[in-house]
This record gives sequence, C-alpha cells and structure tokens, in this order.
Amino acid sequence: MSRLVRFACLILLTVPAAEAAFVKQPYLQSLTDATVIVHWETSTSQTGKVQYGLTSSYGQEVSHSNSAVDHELTLTGLQMDTLYHYRAISGSDTSVDATFHSNVTGNRPFRFFAYGDDRSDSASHQSVVTRMLAASPLPNLALNVGDLTYDGSATAFRTFFNVEGGLMRRLPMYASPGNHDVSNMTNWLRYLALPNNERWYTVRYGNSAFHCVDVYSTYTPGSTQYNWLVSELQADSANPAIQHIFVWFHDPPYTTNAGHSSNTTVRSYLCPLFERFHVAMAFQGHNHCYEHSLVNGVHYILTGGGGAPLYTSWNAAQPWTVYREATFEAVVIDVNGDTVKSVGIKPNGTRFDSLLLVQHTAVVERPRSPVTSRLQATPNPFRDRVYFTLESTAPGPAQIEVCDALGRTVAVLTDRNSGAGHHVLVWDASDAPAGFYFCVARTGSSTAFTTLVRTQ
Repeated sequence: MSRLVRFACLILLTVPAAEAAFVKQPYLQSLTDATVIVHWETSTSQTGKVQYGLTSSYGQEVSHSNSAVDHELTLTGLQMDTLYHYRAISGSDTSVDATFHSNVTGNRPFRFFAYGDDRSDSASHQSVVTRMLAASPLPNLALNVGDLTYDGSATAFRTFFNVEGGLMRRLPMYASPGNHDVSNMTNWLRYLALPNNERWYTVRYGNSAFHCVDVYSTYTPGSTQYNWLVSELQADSANPAIQHIFVWFHDPPYTTNAGHSSNTTVRSYLCPLFERFHVAMAFQGHNHCYEHSLVNGVHYILTGGGGAPLYTSWNAAQPWTVYREATFEAVVIDVNGDTVKSVGIKPNGTRFDSLLLVQHTAVVERPRSPVTSRLQATPNPFRDRVYFTLESTAPGPAQIEVCDALGRTVAVLTDRNSGAGHHVLVWDASDAPAGFYFCVARTGSSTAFTTLVRTQ
C-alpha cells in the first residue's frame, strides 16, 4: 500500500462523529399521566435519542434512527408524582441533565404559570422568564395565552426559545394561538407538539382540567370547536376527580385597556359556558398589561405582560374591574385540594393582586383523617377587631388568611408556635372596609374555614 493511500485511510479512520450543535435545547411538551414529549433541533441532520430515569444515571432510553434536524421523542412508562432526569443525544452533542415532575395524583398540591404576549422585546421577555425561574417551588406546567412571536418566522421562534429554553426544559408549556401566531402556523406546528389538533385541546393535571380555546377558529354554537368544548366541560362535570376548571385563550371578553376592546363574541358564546360549568379562572392576553375582572363568578385574568411593549392607556373602569396595571408580569397559581390561589409577580419580584378561591363542596371523596381543625371568630359580626381561635390536632405553625368577597387577600396572621392545640390570633381591621370576608386557617396538613362580617 502506498504512503498516500495509508495516509488517506488514517484520515478516514480518525474523522470524529458529525457535529450536531443544538439549535434548540431539549424542551418538554404534552405531559400525560404516563408520557411526555421531548423536542429539540440540531444544526445538521442526525439521529437522536433521549435517556431518562429517576437519577442522572438514567436507565431508560428511546431513540429514532432516521436523520433529522427536528427531533421529537415520547418518553413512556412514567410513574405519577415523580421527579425524572433526562438528556438528549444527537451526533457528538449531549444536552445537559434536566429534570421534570410527572403528573400529580388526586388532590396533591401543584402550581402552574399563566402568562403571554412575549413577542417583540426579548429583554423584557427575558426579565419575566428569569423571575418565573426563580419561583420556589417551580410550577409544574405553564399556560401561555398566545403571541409567542411577532410573525411566526423561524428566526422569531429561535429568539423565543433562546429566552424560554431554561423554563421549557423543566416544565411543559401549553400555548393558545394569538393573532400574531395564526399569521404563520407552519412553525407553530413544527416546533410545538400540543394535544388534539394543536389549536384547541384539553390538559388534565392533578384534580384540575385545563381547556385551551382558539378564538381565531370558529367557535360559535354548532361549530366543531364549540361542540368539543361543551363535551369536554360535560366530561369534567361527570368526573368526580375534577375539582377545578381553567380555560385560556387570546382575546379578552372583558377589558378596559385601550389597546384592544373586549371580544364580545367570546362574551356572547363562550362566557355562558364558563358560568354554566363553574370555570374557576379564565386567562387571556392580547392587551399588553395585567387586568383582573370578575363576572358572574368567573375570574378573568388578562396576563399580557410577558414582554411585548406595554399598553398604558385605559378606558373607564367598569363594574367588573377588580385590578388593572400596565406592567410586565406572570401569574403563579397554586392548587391545593379545594383551594386555588393566584398572584401576579413582576420581574423585580413584587407580588400583586392576590386571589384566593375556595370550593366549599369537595367532589373527591377523601379518606377520614385523625387530623382535625376548628376555627372560630369572635365577635362576629365585628367592628374593628376580631379574635380567631383555632383548635387543631395537627402540629406546626398556624396561619390564617383573610380574604374579601372578591377573593383578594387582605391580611395574613401567623402564630409560629409549632405545637398542636390552641392558637389565638387577632386581626385589627380598623382600616378595612365594611363587608363580607372569608378566612382560611392552615396548620400542618389541616385546613379550616369561617366567614366574617365587618360592620361600620
């Protein structure tokens, strides 16, 4: 063999595996009770695999043998309420170890984000996402109310994933199409892997149901989407495990912001369904601000402060108006048995518009527990000061949260005595308006409720 041939063979033998630099790091989509989708993009066509398991040693693997730049694999056999590790491998590239939490069981507590209108200003978008990543504990999933990008282009989506990557590799993000999204759905369908037809769909997590509505497809009575929504809401009502229903979509049916007016078609056709089936909260965007409205028992949370330029002009407040502010923000919602608590959080960590909802009639049968609590308030009705007496067999510090008739937190009282038994706390309500209040007491794993009336 000539020297030249031997040299050529040496080159062939030492060529490294093809580079497959990650254009989009692995991220999570469409979590179910037993599966989750992992999606990523590489700069060159490659095969791909995902290793996953209960530790960073993994132990399970799924792969595809065809070469592609867009990779999508489904992890199967997930155990409920479990922390998983995973990483993706394409060519010579291996992603960093990441973790996610599988679906929780029954009435186990969980958290989720609601946010949206992320387009156009990546710096402001990044400030919101950075604050979201600082949440402790990190929520289990996220609802995005739409307008992920300005024009749906591959370049715009790359900017979106550059900002969102650290969040989406740790929890699944479920998006509703916005007006800027529907202008180019090709990349929406390329980069996202959402349930059903990827425009309207249902997610069930823990004791809650989440319904995404596409207000840019037909949703009037008799349409495919309307009939689907009615069917899903009826299924929720028939399912004793579902205690809370949430919906999200892009256009607000109730808003006083001057950016975009209320979508009265949504108000006419969809809001009656929300009321009929006792939807707890409906999330929207479109206007780049935060606005909380309450209509016929449904809380409408406009959370459009995800990064797009703020809309700072307002029309007159309406009877439905609870709170409004032109600010960058995201909303954190805690679901714990029959209670739902939400709060807006700004990039600097400021919390605002705290809301607590209590479903007094639990639909899930729970085993009897030896842990009991009893909360009393005297005098009741009261004028300036009220005394709470909490008797509990559960050890741990006692906390009483006082909320007004709209569910907004007005006071939090704490007794740090960690022993079980007798707790006495005092609320000085001299600055609070007259009216109806309800109170939630927590100590250890036990919860108790009572109502108050403050007179003039």
